[in-house]
Amino acid sequence: MPAQPQPLGHAASRPADTTPVLSGRPLASPSLMPRFGDRVWNLAVAGHAGNRYASEFFIDFKSLSDATRREAAREFLFWRLNTRPVRGRPPSISTVAAEWWNLRCFLRFLDAEHGRIRLDAVTQPVLDSYLIHCRGEELMQSSLRHRLQVIPRLHLAAEAMPTDSLEINPWNGRPLTRIIGGPTASKHENQTPRIPPQVIAPLVQAALFYIRTAAPDIIKARAELMELQASVSDIHGLSLTRLDQYLHSLAASGRGVPVLDGAGLQPHLAGSPAYTYIMQKSGAGRGYASGSYADRIARALGRLGPEPGGMDAPIAPHPQTGRPWRDRFSPPAVPHEERRLRAACYVLIAYLSGMRDSEVKELRDGCHFTERSTDDVVLRHKVRSQLIKGGRGAPESWVIIEPVAQAIEVLECLPHRDLLFCRPVTGRPHSTVSANRMNDNLNEFLAHCAEIGYPVPDVDGEPWNLTTRQFRRTVAWHIAHRPFGTVAGMIQYKHLSVAMFEGYAGTSSSGFRAEVAAEEALARLADIVERYEDFKAGVRSTSPGGLRTDNEFTRVQQELQDFPGKVVDERRLHAMLKASARTLHIGTLNDCYYQTETALCRAPSGEDRPLLNSCRPDRCANSTITPRHRSGWEAAREDTEHALAFVGLSDLQRTALRGHLGDITKVIKSIDYAND
Repeated sequence: MPAQPQPLGHAASRPADTTPVLSGRPLASPSLMPRFGDRVWNLAVAGHAGNRYASEFFIDFKSLSDATRREAAREFLFWRLNTRPVRGRPPSISTVAAEWWNLRCFLRFLDAEHGRIRLDAVTQPVLDSYLIHCRGEELMQSSLRHRLQVIPRLHLAAEAMPTDSLEINPWNGRPLTRIIGGPTASKHENQTPRIPPQVIAPLVQAALFYIRTAAPDIIKARAELMELQASVSDIHGLSLTRLDQYLHSLAASGRGVPVLDGAGLQPHLAGSPAYTYIMQKSGAGRGYASGSYADRIARALGRLGPEPGGMDAPIAPHPQTGRPWRDRFSPPAVPHEERRLRAACYVLIAYLSGMRDSEVKELRDGCHFTERSTDDVVLRHKVRSQLIKGGRGAPESWVIIEPVAQAIEVLECLPHRDLLFCRPVTGRPHSTVSANRMNDNLNEFLAHCAEIGYPVPDVDGEPWNLTTRQFRRTVAWHIAHRPFGTVAGMIQYKHLSVAMFEGYAGTSSSGFRAEVAAEEALARLADIVERYEDFKAGVRSTSPGGLRTDNEFTRVQQELQDFPGKVVDERRLHAMLKASARTLHIGTLNDCYYQTETALCRAPSGEDRPLLNSCRPDRCANSTITPRHRSGWEAAREDTEHALAFVGLSDLQRTALRGHLGDITKVIKSIDYAND
């Protein structure tokens, strides 16, 4: 059973209008503490998350037209903000802000479909009709659950809502997972989808390209654009002479007349933004070109031809083709490319650091720094941010790798406010990048990857839908399943895990190491189930530990009666194999079902894992060798034969290599014999 909040007390009275609604919570600005009777509650003073719009934390009771509804909503939200559950802490500010939206959806449904009935008149058929209504919106399973969760919480808060309350116990107290239906998964398994390998590899390559090749050009284009915008104020009146001089300079340098790119604008129409740019660039005028000015530009366009963009910032060659990676910039293209560059920075930071979305978006100027190890040999890159968990912010630091540091340096060169992902927008002094906006930017960048030479294949016939939550889950999965694999370029997952586990990420409440451990447990369970299926198909193990493993699989098979024609409970099978999975370590030459008392590698006391560098796979009682390891032994045999062919080996070296070759050959023969 989930933890249930405790009601404020039987028949609780209405709080006074002057009662603070955020008592006991750390505030960014205590003087702005909202009061119960306020028309608007600004919960952003306790939000602590720079990755959200401040308006998302505004509770505007005016949006409910009925006075009873407004008062009941006040009482419910006050109860949510100030009532401690039986276990744990009160809900975060973000949770309550989202719940305000779900509450309004429910109340507006009652107004529109059931004649504005009071909460205390709601019946189970009314709730069933709301469930059908929400299903009609085709929400995802998780979104549907969040939409409905406010209903049982309204019932729990009934005694704290004297104005109007939900008296009926929704769906007779049954859990929402049973009401909604659909597949159920273990509560310990992360349900965030992983980005497939065929998607993440080109995506990271494209992000690295933007950071290392495109970023300097985009930054120079922004500087040129700012210089142009500053120079416009110095233009007074109109000057055909300046326009002619500019058009003549284009002809002398072999360039065409600037047209705009990427915005669907027509360059050949008088008064178009392209003509305005030419007037400002030449110093001929501040505004639209018209009359003789437009005629001069049109004639030059016919004589010189068009040039996409028209700005002077140089374009670097693409490393794959040697040609410029894009056409020259135009003024509208600069912010467009900056948005892509920010998305590329986000991909690298979120994926290669293991930080949460909220923590990435809390990065500020000067957050990156370096430290040397105590022996002054290793230079570590680190980054400061805020740990955002449970609605609270706490300063923390992460150990990162060089591409993440490069991405942060790029962000510091782009226009931003105090937060690196907070892009200033005219008329919006507190503009930022919310989670949903970043999701849109990420998917726009993913679609753009093909245009710059890093195509991302579809998954099941559809483009993969990126979300900010997927990166941390994906890198944890890859570190657990492919610890020695390569993600992009020469970035190794093993190197990545060492950096992430060092310092903050491995010891504090970030929880990244715990997420990797959970993924490793799932991977080991999947591996041992696969080996059990091999056993049922007749594959037998060799080496000293093989008989023990086969005996364990035989016991499981007999207890479950897992024979052809019998359907076995998959959950029971997994439960029986889980104990063996805890000690399973997958290898190239063998699998190790580790037990300290029989291990030849003799791991240090207290560590329930093998020492791979000391492994003797053909002799250890923990070792199991199957046909899936045959290719590894064949590769070892080829390496040994190649070494024996070296000229100049001593007799002792040659004898040792021949003995080693004999041991390898014996293992290969035993694999073939056991599975003949």
